[in-house]
Amino acid sequence: MTRLPAPLLARLRRALLAGAAALLPLAALTAPSAASAQPIVLGTSAPFTGAFAEYGEEYRKGADACLAPVNAAGGVRGRPVRISYLDDGYDAKRTVANVRTLAGQGVAAFVNVVGTGPMLAVQPVLEEIKVPLIGTSSGADALRTAEGSSPWVVHTKASNGDEFKGFARILPTIGMTRVALVVQDNAFGKAGLASAQKAFDQAGKPAPVIALGSDAAGMAATIAEIRKLQPNVVVLIAAGTAAPEFIARYRASGPGAHIAVLNVVGGRVLTDRLKDQVAGILTAMLYPSPWGGARQASREYQAAMAQAKQELSLLSMEGCLNLRFAVAALRAAGDDLTPAGVRRALDRGVSLELGDFALRLAPGSRVASTHMTLGIYRANGRILE
Repeated sequence: MTRLPAPLLARLRRALLAGAAALLPLAALTAPSAASAQPIVLGTSAPFTGAFAEYGEEYRKGADACLAPVNAAGGVRGRPVRISYLDDGYDAKRTVANVRTLAGQGVAAFVNVVGTGPMLAVQPVLEEIKVPLIGTSSGADALRTAEGSSPWVVHTKASNGDEFKGFARILPTIGMTRVALVVQDNAFGKAGLASAQKAFDQAGKPAPVIALGSDAAGMAATIAEIRKLQPNVVVLIAAGTAAPEFIARYRASGPGAHIAVLNVVGGRVLTDRLKDQVAGILTAMLYPSPWGGARQASREYQAAMAQAKQELSLLSMEGCLNLRFAVAALRAAGDDLTPAGVRRALDRGVSLELGDFALRLAPGSRVASTHMTLGIYRANGRILE
């Protein structure tokens, strides 16, 4: 083997080192950085155990299903999006602890937080930890007033007040002029009652209020009072397992009034327990029907749920749309995918355009939709708009 002269070998080594140095900037541009591969994390505190567990589970199914195509298409700015879930059992103290934990883990925003009581407890904490929250199951007006709202919370759907105004406007047009309000004794019920009374009072039709019993004897007393009043329709302001339990007991007691429920009460929370007895229940519709085929929002949700091998439901549709709006906010934040960056994007305004339905957050607003129509359950659990 021929040996190269020392001076020539030295020059060759210097040339190779110079060439390697010239290639380093190109390698830095083409090789993915560790930061770019790190996921963007959203946080959810919701009940996955207890009486309200179906809410958490349905929101999770919809969010996970609709997140999958986002990540399959490259995520946000080349980074995958992940959701970190913590169970709060619908206990406001646990919700507060969870959001603190998730904030400490570096979430960019919260999404799909469940419950009026938990939200009332969490809002002051958001001011402290400075992480935005996008989409909550609660439609409580108390969370949306000038005094009660938080600049860190964005609502993606109409309020309970909007729903009750819709009931007060629409029910008389279909012959239901005698209304009774049946109210659960908890934060959800109290907040809903204030909104319902305001809506029906403004419509010139003040409605009597009946407390919903918390056990079999209490529900029997509630049913007896309803039958004494003989309303055309009962507007049920209750959530969790109490809602289908009351409806089943009321219908088992004989023919009676129609029953109308808020949007958040609906879906599998009712259908899994009531089966075909769900037929005829009226509901507020705040999004396109999960089962409709004419709307883009419904079709895209259906495709995602089919890919995830999940059944369709009202609540998973809401979980899906909340997640998709949160992703739109992440994209609007540009390079600044911190909680502060997401908050600034929300302040500037964010839109999710889905054909004939959209979630549009105007600059400075905190409500992306006030859409409300009336639907009716069929025996198969689907809703006819």
